[in-house]
Amino acid sequence: ETRVREKARLLDVPLVGGKNASLGELLRHLGAAGVRVPPGFATTVAAYWDFVDANGLRALIETTCSRLDRQALTLADAGRTIRDGFLAGRWPPATADAILAAYAALAERTGTPG
Repeated sequence: ETRVREKARLLDVPLVGGKNASLGELLRHLGAAGVRVPPGFATTVAAYWDFVDANGLRALIETTCSRLDRQALTLADAGRTIRDGFLAGRWPPATADAILAAYAALAERTGTPG
């Protein structure tokens, strides 16, 4: 789902996650006080799960956390394993296209070359 809104709100947590919604609230309430946040765009929670599922990461996360729970793996090793899985992942084509389009719009809006 693509929705354009100037600033995310706390009501948008199910759509864009807590961090993105909190940044939107920061901009909304503290922007007039001079608090600055670089321009950007938010990917959706659905896009995150599409990435996770397209790359089989749920199983990796579950297996790694199970090994961590059994103390068969250190926290640092578990984090590295999951992080490596994410870094090796590929965006599903439709999601990649949407992210590239949002990035191009951001570059145009800010006058920054892509």
